[in-house]
Amino acid sequence: MSYHTLQHLTVRLLFDEKFVQYVYENPDNALSGLDVTNQEKQQLLAIDRRAWGYDPLRRLRTMRTLVEEFKVSTTIVLAETKKLAFLEEFFSSQAFHQSIQERGSMGLAFADYLSERFRKGELKTPQLSDVLRLETLMARSRRNLSQKVQIPILPDILREDLKIKFVPGADVGAFQANTIATIQKIEKYLFEVNLMPAMVLCDDAPRLTNLPMVEAKKKSYLLCVPAANGVSLVNIEKADYLVLIEARSALTIRQVIERALASGVAKAKTQEIIARALEEQTLYLC
Repeated sequence: MSYHTLQHLTVRLLFDEKFVQYVYENPDNALSGLDVTNQEKQQLLAIDRRAWGYDPLRRLRTMRTLVEEFKVSTTIVLAETKKLAFLEEFFSSQAFHQSIQERGSMGLAFADYLSERFRKGELKTPQLSDVLRLETLMARSRRNLSQKVQIPILPDILREDLKIKFVPGADVGAFQANTIATIQKIEKYLFEVNLMPAMVLCDDAPRLTNLPMVEAKKKSYLLCVPAANGVSLVNIEKADYLVLIEARSALTIRQVIERALASGVAKAKTQEIIARALEEQTLYLC
């Protein structure tokens, strides 16, 4: 067994009591596909299974970190389900185990878990879909900030054969028009209850009700950009969105112009948007 395989397996066992039971009762199936020898398997099974649950607050502490990053989405989920266990089931999900075993992002795996539960109809609050997509967009952008790129000096003339791409931490998204209003209302609610958390036990405590209606036909276009304390959101026009979304992968300016034309954005407008984004260092020449 490699060191990393053992490390990842240990994390999975520490967080998921169902997985612990599966490993001890059916180790061959539970550990199939992993680089584990028979001797290592026996050494693992020799550990008292109760040791994996020694810290009963481990999951809750980790969940607190996940909730801080997806605070609006998780508030909607808890308001609908009334069950903390619904969130904690993440630690028994395929998304969690895959993120640990493949060294992925637990936060993004948590977002995938909630999104999957929504798609399956287990979560029905209509505002959740776009709120979760927006929080996921920002979470992914924050993780990309660690990448370093060298931004060259802009040439006097932007040739169409030059390639452009988002700087690390930048991205765009289209959301239903009331997504920001929904987030603001929930943040206001969270601020009120955080003034005195024990008030949630009272019958006359603030309640999360009457969220802004979903306006699927009206869109809000948002640009996520690097900021001093992480990332921030900027409202943009539809034309900017249609041009900038093509910069998620490195394309030549000519390719972006062609794709934008197909979406109804004139060539001159596309060139203007690209030039401005390069000047503001939302895009860079790569």
